[in-house]
Order: sequence, then C-alpha cells, then structure tokens
Amino acid sequence: MPRGAVLGLAVALGLAATAHAQTAEQAADANVAARGGLEAWRAVQSMTMIGLMDVGKGMQVPFTLQLKRPRKMRLDFLFDGQLVMQAYDGTQGWKRQPHLGRAGVEPLSEEEMESAAGQTDLDGPLVDFRAKGHQVELLGHEEVEGRDTLKLAVTLAAGTTRHLYLDAETFLEVKVDGTRRGGGKDRPMETFFRDYRPVEGLLIPHTLESRLEGAPSSHKLVIESVELNPELPDALFTPPAS
Repeated sequence: MPRGAVLGLAVALGLAATAHAQTAEQAADANVAARGGLEAWRAVQSMTMIGLMDVGKGMQVPFTLQLKRPRKMRLDFLFDGQLVMQAYDGTQGWKRQPHLGRAGVEPLSEEEMESAAGQTDLDGPLVDFRAKGHQVELLGHEEVEGRDTLKLAVTLAAGTTRHLYLDAETFLEVKVDGTRRGGGKDRPMETFFRDYRPVEGLLIPHTLESRLEGAPSSHKLVIESVELNPELPDALFTPPAS
C-alpha cells in the first residue's frame, strides 16, 4: 500500500476512534493519531528543518533548525551575510552573534535559556505526554480563525502551563498560547500552525506564525524541507572553538 494511503488510513482510524473525544486525554491521543501515531513519533530521534524566517522590518532570512533527543537544539541563520548561531544541549546554551559586532561565543542569557529549553521538544507536548509528566485539561470549545477548536490546558512537568487549541474535526494543532520573557517580564504570545504536509508518514506544519503582545507585527517561519533522523553529532550542540 502506498505511504500516502497508509497515512490516510491511520488518520481515518485515529479520528474514527476519537471522533467524539470527551476528555482531555482522549483529545490528546486523537491529536497524536492524526499526526501519524505514537510509535512513529517515538521512532524519530532527530530532525532538521530548513526554510525562511522573519527577522523584522519585512526581512526574511534562511535558517536551519536541528533538533535531537533528548533535548538538544541548534538554530543557524544568515543575517546580512553573517552566520548567526544559537544552541542548547539540554543543560547549557550558547550563541554567536557576529551581526551585532560580537565575534566570540557567549552563553545564553537566563531569558534565552528559558526560551531555548521550551523549544527542544521535537514532537510537541502531547506526544507521550504521560511519560513526560505533563498534565492535560479540557477547557471546552473556542473559535480560532473561524474554526471550532478544543481548548486544552497543558501543564508541563516543569510547571509551565500552555493553552493548546485542536481543530475539532481533524484534531491537529491550530494554535498554542504561551509567553516569551523579555525585559524581565513575561509577555503573552500566540503561535498559529498552518499548512500541514506529510513527511515520511507524519503530518508536520510547514508555516508557523507568532504574534507577541505589543509587537507591531507578527513573525512567520516557513519550512521548505524536513529531514527525519539525520545524523547529528553531539558536537553540533557544543560551543565551537574560538
């Protein structure tokens, strides 16, 4: 059976089994089934995404995002012809910002560490949420961009709570509410997930749009390609030699 047919069958079965999800756990399980299934996501140990992202004032720059279990992340992007890096190895983080006149490697600030630590979960908070120690609560229905959604409160094992909105028909993520710390305070931020495409049997959004409260405009991240289980040495996530 072609891969596309297998994916379609898996999604259909997952939705049929949970079409009338009444509890938060049922809704979370339906989301995982719709995105390709728990075992398929467990098999993903690393991921590379390549695309374009907004950096303000209408500018888009090419980026590469590399993720590796358990909690490693590295983001590289070109700005004004210079390579900017930011990475987190699960415990410590570092950055190199030559576009700001800083040629050397610097540790991430406390605020940047919090942000990086929240972006290292390559499969999202609902995949294996029980094993991760997350708690989910169904808060009811809410309309998001004209679509009926199930609103979940997801409390991470670390104690942070996010609101996640699942399409009531497909169970795919539509939006997540969170915060971004800056200037010593938390600011509300919402991120929208769009343009889901199949990648080796998984459904992955290829456009993310974030809106930070008080910011003059939103920021988009457009993913052009996704590679699952690439070989990513641990050295990628450690600071480079000066």
